[in-house]
Amino acid sequence: MKVTIMTDVSQEVLDRCSRELGTKVTKLDPKEADVQIIYRNFEITPSLKLIQTISAGVDHLNFHKIPENVLVCSNAGAFAEPVAEHAMAMLLSWKKKICGFHNMTQSGVYRKEPVSTILGKTVGIIGHGGIGRSFARMAKGFGMRVIAYTRTPREDTSVDRFVNSLEEVVSLSDIILISLPLTRQTRGIINGKLLGNFRGDTIINVGRADVVNRQDMLAFLENRPDAAYLTDVWWDEPNVKFPIPRNVMLTPHVGGISKELEGMAIMKAVENVKRYMEGRPGNVVNRSEYL
Repeated sequence: MKVTIMTDVSQEVLDRCSRELGTKVTKLDPKEADVQIIYRNFEITPSLKLIQTISAGVDHLNFHKIPENVLVCSNAGAFAEPVAEHAMAMLLSWKKKICGFHNMTQSGVYRKEPVSTILGKTVGIIGHGGIGRSFARMAKGFGMRVIAYTRTPREDTSVDRFVNSLEEVVSLSDIILISLPLTRQTRGIINGKLLGNFRGDTIINVGRADVVNRQDMLAFLENRPDAAYLTDVWWDEPNVKFPIPRNVMLTPHVGGISKELEGMAIMKAVENVKRYMEGRPGNVVNRSEYL
């Protein structure tokens, strides 16, 4: 079985992949390849049987161009820990006014102001996948109560309660974490009606920007100056329209980026290719959710 990585990687990475799979792995060589491991670019060839993404999300793929006989597998969970860390870092930075205090002291102003705690607060997790589970564990470590909404509940000792609807998780939470993939079903699912039921003060998004209705969120932020939207994703990124509302903390989609992680993510993708070769692939994408 011929396997190729459709991005420029080092010979060391290729050698590691070859050892893991027990077959030579090439790069940028789709001709006659049965498997293409990709970030974004792929090439449909007669021999292609599997597209394995290095990314966790697959909403960037054009499924209309992928024949039905070609299996598509994501790399779900590969970036869960660092993205959850990023979400927690944003939450703590906002609650403790870290950026504001830093900017003040750098400009020569040394002034104390009250800050907030997350101890005892209820965080509602929307999307209890890898990121949601990692964040739940971190939140429990900070003494938070964790509730979650997901279509496929899994046993998790870090979750105090699974709720039955989005409306319920929103209405019961002080803080919300959005860690949903972008599909036909989730596009715009966080809308004005839901936001109107939110009595908490902080919404974190480390999923995809378009899971949230843009106009509804901007209206919510204008009407609720006491609330905050902490997000690593933004609509139409990287073509972000400025100015950004003052009650927004925005980072440029960097939650899953690290030098250490890139090689690990590729190897996790390779592990799933190995499972495919053994007849037991994981993270198989339901393409109907993206067409």
